Amino acid sequence: MVGKTAIKDNSLKPSKFISNNKNYNLKNKLLKENKINKEFLEKLKFITLEDLITLKLLASTESIKGKLYNFPFLKYSYEICKEAVVRFALSYADNRREASLILGMKKADFISYIRDYDLLEEFTYDNRNK
Repeated sequence: MVGKTAIKDNSLKPSKFISNNKNYNLKNKLLKENKINKEFLEKLKFITLEDLITLKLLASTESIKGKLYNFPFLKYSYEICKEAVVRFALSYADNRREASLILGMKKADFISYIRDYDLLEEFTYDNRNK
């Protein structure tokens, strides 16, 4: 192009910025720590989320024979589910911006949620071990 400024196409150029959660994947982390295996993941596909939560609560309260009087399960279940969905988005997305778009949140709100619930430590721990 003579006399006009050429616009550079950087769409195929790799980014210099590498996100903290680029290598974060909860499934891979649990597989590496031998907390789960491939067979467990295959069986997990056929269990509903409600059944999985019920089984986890039953297994956790087995030692005390299920007697958890005055523990507000319903009060904290919303926060537990919210954190699980945020961890899914971070595991699935390549960066925080993409994770916030998956959840339909503003990036600033998403980052403040990560800081409030100390999810940032998981990413830095995982990236140091790679």
